[in-house]
Amino acid sequence: MKKIWTIVLENLTFRDLAGRRQPRAYAVLAGAILAMLLLAVFIALSNQWWLWRDVHAAPLAVSLPTEVIPPTPSLVEEQIPAGCPTDSGDWTLVPSYVSETYQIIQPACVYQGLEKTVAWALAVREGYSRAEATEMLGFSRMPMRALQEVNIPSDQGPLGVPVSFIPTNPYFTEWRLTEEGKPAVAYGLRGCFRTSTVVGNRLNTWGGDYPVVCLVAEDAINTRIVYSLFDHVYTASAVPMRSFLLFGYLGEGEWVWLGTQTDPWQPITDLTANARDRLTMASLYDSRPWDAIWLQNTYGLTMQPPPQGWQDMTSEYEKQTILDGLSDGAEGGQP
Repeated sequence: MKKIWTIVLENLTFRDLAGRRQPRAYAVLAGAILAMLLLAVFIALSNQWWLWRDVHAAPLAVSLPTEVIPPTPSLVEEQIPAGCPTDSGDWTLVPSYVSETYQIIQPACVYQGLEKTVAWALAVREGYSRAEATEMLGFSRMPMRALQEVNIPSDQGPLGVPVSFIPTNPYFTEWRLTEEGKPAVAYGLRGCFRTSTVVGNRLNTWGGDYPVVCLVAEDAINTRIVYSLFDHVYTASAVPMRSFLLFGYLGEGEWVWLGTQTDPWQPITDLTANARDRLTMASLYDSRPWDAIWLQNTYGLTMQPPPQGWQDMTSEYEKQTILDGLSDGAEGGQP
């Protein structure tokens, strides 16, 4: 052992003219590199620890702002601010701490286009007809595509997952409400991915018209759903549930809702933990939660008042009449 130590010492140091041992240049360089690596590992572990602490922290009282900020007209007219790249090839997608597959888009200004389409999805959950939400948010047509399935990445390559979609009848309205009649839907970004894979020197595109797709969690904590078509109203009971929506990028700042994954659907049993998770994950992806307060502050859209006496409108005849009206239209569907 002493001989080995002597060999190591001779390789890492030398004796100067005064007989004192001095470190060799490459030993000093190696030591500096090792110190930098240890510092990087320390910072990464610290960040993971802080994220873990935020996710598992004890519930905190949350005070929601009541002041309404007037909407900025440019946010309604523009999907992405000037200077923000609209070519998805100019975006950088980087892994997050929680997923290699669902990544963070940089620069974050890209998300403003996605937010406008999320605002449309939120508005139609708050009593705006499809036609009203489309007009008020400045879309030329409904920002959704009715697909049977959407390709997402998996360990085995692209995987087609079945999706469902909401009725597209322009006059159909719905409300997702608590027992007190408050809006009860919020959204949170869960990451994005490119729909192409580089194999060797070949680019394999498997996402169709959408070069980038984002996954968004829809947290519906409502216990009632009110459906309305013309003068017919029906109220159904509901269980608080989390589902996952897919949004595809078309280009020029335009995003479209591609549908809701038919699986998984996750029951929400702890509202505080659910809200904390939504905030933590959205922040991790350089985003923010999108809810009724955000919709009002950003776009000036408040929930439309539900029909009077909606709590007692549970007639099966009304339900069937609405279903018949949706199925008779060219753009039908079922609530």
